Amino acid sequence: MGGGSCSTEVTTEETKVDCQMCGLDGHTGIECPWVYTRCRKPGCNGSRKLLRSTQPNSVGRRFLTCQKSTCKQFQWLEEALSLVVFSPPQSYYVDGCFGCGDTNHWINACPWRNTPCSVSNCDGCRKLSISGTLHNYGIPYLKCPKCNTFEWMSDVLAASKSSEVELNLDEVCKFVMKKLNIKN
Repeated sequence: MGGGSCSTEVTTEETKVDCQMCGLDGHTGIECPWVYTRCRKPGCNGSRKLLRSTQPNSVGRRFLTCQKSTCKQFQWLEEALSLVVFSPPQSYYVDGCFGCGDTNHWINACPWRNTPCSVSNCDGCRKLSISGTLHNYGIPYLKCPKCNTFEWMSDVLAASKSSEVELNLDEVCKFVMKKLNIKN
């Protein structure tokens, strides 16, 4: 019915798919894992966007830049790809906890598991997880399921260490002031 003839020939030849966004094989632009990625700058929870340069010395070259106005972290896409595609997944912690890196305990006893959320009005508990996404594979992070606050474990540990240093510096100052009989 309906007349006409259509070819029902099926080809089995595989077509090579190049992503229009990142240029890699195996996915299309709509599925590209590089279009939006989390910013890797410590302390920033922004998103990086994949863009193409229009500068005369790098026309068409792809790069990632953070969308937060206070960050603007920049990385050429080739550099980001070389850190993921051409190197095996990094082993951040050899012995001990692969969540926080401490060698005195394993992940099941990590003190960072189920810690209170860092957002002032949230009473949720952050879960310690390990990223499984291509561009952040194996990197530990904390996320509150109640308010969706996300923090890279490296940022949390750096902030924790800097507050320890500040505390120790305050103690040193108090000690020196006491020894020199200086009053506040």
